[in-house]
Amino acid sequence: MMMCGSVLKSVRPLALALLLCAAAGSRSSAQPLSQGFASLERGRRDLPKVALTFDGGSGAGDTALILDTLESRDVAATFFLTGEFIRRNPELVRRIAAAGHEVGNHTWSHPHLTAWNRVRRHDTLPGVDDALVRRELASTAAAYEAVTGRRMALLWRAPYGEVNAEIAGWAGGDGWRHVGWSREDRGNETLDTLDWVADRTARNFLSPAQILARVLSFDSGGSGLNGGIVLMHLCTRQDEPLAGRLDSLIDALRGRGYALATVGELRRDLDPAVTVVALR
Repeated sequence: MMMCGSVLKSVRPLALALLLCAAAGSRSSAQPLSQGFASLERGRRDLPKVALTFDGGSGAGDTALILDTLESRDVAATFFLTGEFIRRNPELVRRIAAAGHEVGNHTWSHPHLTAWNRVRRHDTLPGVDDALVRRELASTAAAYEAVTGRRMALLWRAPYGEVNAEIAGWAGGDGWRHVGWSREDRGNETLDTLDWVADRTARNFLSPAQILARVLSFDSGGSGLNGGIVLMHLCTRQDEPLAGRLDSLIDALRGRGYALATVGELRRDLDPAVTVVALR
């Protein structure tokens, strides 16, 4: 969403916050495709570990509540932040880093990279090239280091899940490993919580209780939640946000014997030689 300065000045603070959340919460139903390139979508299926991940587009949304809940439950999560989020919310970003959470890259401006939203194929969009992808990632990483004094984990998640082998290869040239979210071994469900769906009349709208049930029943005919990567968002709908039930989700996962891990930990389980995070 692009707004000129004169329009922004005329928007009241609350309305602006809602607009930012709307921009960050507008998602396509794209799914990262693991065929043909290395996109980390799941850890080891024989280990009862789950990674909670949060995408931050621009607005702060429920970030403070999410951080409070993670701290109260002693959970380290993985955050994928845009450069715009870092620019708008430096104090929250410093708090995320200070709490020891893993922080990956979500590009600078959250652009569409493929044509999925139009043709349901991950064809690289005109104008999207090696230079653009690497610039989006590099500028975000630089902003994060400037704000926190730390380096990002070399993990990134494409906006809207729009990625293909070509785009992943461009990012991989600078060491970035793409991270998606988990899909069932035998079914069609994913660990996209759909917390971004705000329209109650939409067929994919879920209440927080329904989201919890969706996550907990994931891949019941396969490996369950073992190695699962759960997709959530920092800035979502204003009515019944999932953040208000995050504590219940964490407690339920632990009650079922799952350990909460970062994406980096899941990756190291797959390849113990890998070092994902490089901090100064």
